[in-house]
Amino acid sequence: MAFAVASVLYTVDVATDGTPTGEPRQITEEVTDAPSWSGDSQHLLYLNNGRLRLVPADGGRPRTVAVPLTWTAVRPPARTVVHAGRMWDGVHREIRRDVDIVVEGHRIKAVEPHAEGRAGRRVDARDRLVMPGFVDMHHHREMQGYAYGDRQGRLWLSLGVTTTRSPGSPAYHMVEEREATRSGARIAPRYFATGEAVDGPRIYYNLMRPTFSDAQLKLELERARSLEYDLMKCYVRLPVMWHKRVIAFAHDAGIPVTSHYHYPAMAFGGDAMEHTGATNRFGYSRTVTPLGTGYADVTDLFVASDMARTPTLFGSTTLYREDRSLVEDRRVRTLNPPWRTAALQESADAASRTDQTARRANLRAQVRQALDIFRRGGRIVAGTDAPIDHAAVSLHMNLRAMVTYGFTPYEALTTATSMAGETLHEDLGRIAPGMYADLAVVDGDPLTDIKVAANVEQVLVSGITHTVDSLMRPFSEPPAAAPASRRTPAPCCPRCLNTRPTTRSGGTGTPTWRRHGTPVAAGEGKPRLTGFRSCSRD
Repeated sequence: MAFAVASVLYTVDVATDGTPTGEPRQITEEVTDAPSWSGDSQHLLYLNNGRLRLVPADGGRPRTVAVPLTWTAVRPPARTVVHAGRMWDGVHREIRRDVDIVVEGHRIKAVEPHAEGRAGRRVDARDRLVMPGFVDMHHHREMQGYAYGDRQGRLWLSLGVTTTRSPGSPAYHMVEEREATRSGARIAPRYFATGEAVDGPRIYYNLMRPTFSDAQLKLELERARSLEYDLMKCYVRLPVMWHKRVIAFAHDAGIPVTSHYHYPAMAFGGDAMEHTGATNRFGYSRTVTPLGTGYADVTDLFVASDMARTPTLFGSTTLYREDRSLVEDRRVRTLNPPWRTAALQESADAASRTDQTARRANLRAQVRQALDIFRRGGRIVAGTDAPIDHAAVSLHMNLRAMVTYGFTPYEALTTATSMAGETLHEDLGRIAPGMYADLAVVDGDPLTDIKVAANVEQVLVSGITHTVDSLMRPFSEPPAAAPASRRTPAPCCPRCLNTRPTTRSGGTGTPTWRRHGTPVAAGEGKPRLTGFRSCSRD
């Protein structure tokens, strides 16, 4: 039997019933993920820091197996001109009127008074407001995302979320998601993430892995560097001095560190804390009372340190009692999988049929602490912990809760735009020359009514335009039957690449092609196809 523990590979002899019959033998000294037996059963394959490796089952020097997989960033139109009747730049309180946002490639080239006849692809928002796309600073895209198929990313985009950040994901799944999104193979928001949160020898979530020693911690940090994590996450049983080592490593690598603790992380230069008050194993590091009230010294520390705080206001579901607009929204009902639609309906129904007094008081107290930090110059950024809370919908409910209990719409919106971009240290969250062209076209004025922020009709992500209708189309219409004689087939869905299949060398005749893995228009004696990627749309 082969297995990985403490980040390295072992084998052990076992009886036919699986009972060990000897002592385990350590086979590798490097990070070992996803071990499997090779075809000859004399070697083991595994992943190491982005490489496929092969090692003799009885030990020896491992070697790298070449896997020439590559990808390139999606290529947007060379030039796009967004004619905005009104524009909010994510920073200033004022709205500009009748402007052109000139996009070249992935970035904004200029923001200028509207002029007819500018060259480039046009986005007509003359009677709409254009604002920066939203950032959800705390989600776990893979936690339930596998069950969403192609829906989750489209749902976020349809509600104006153009960037998400995950402080905890299975590392290789995170890398695949990030590359698929950046290449355009998957339609989804821009993605920043880490791998598994770094924790001590006892863990809770199955997507994490325990750390037992200084040597193993060193291996885990090497893995983070090789897989190019965008941030590091320290979890709640990580020994304090290891937390300090992770922060030092991350800052040397130029990436931020977040955790569930404000202290001692602040003393070591930590960059952010997740949640108002969540899982915690240090009795001295509580930030709120059981009723949600913030401690004054905690607020002082956040303001003085400039450490970002992501409240993740789960209690915002209480607002469904009066506001079911997103529960019934056609985007949400179309793009959520049925089981998630049922869960959202149940959340709203529970808010309507049960006493919400205590929940409201707790939510009010949490928002007031966040507002106190914000107005004293501290850093509050919007995040939801989706899909533990409802993806995309929860971001808007968080913003509505903030406004209900004290934030102005302008203040709340900045936590999901410019302040989030600054915290990511990325050119995001603002409309200005040099920033990424991540925009939302909205019907109405969200600076007057925060609910209007959900009235999204189009988004641009890195210069690529998506309408709400185009995002919904694969799930609102049945797939069309393929014409038997079609020579240049359309993609089976917008996720697919390589949509024009090619015959093998020397092949002739009308190509056979596949739609969702089912042969279509198969001609007798025609050659098989290569180069077509199937898709699991639903």
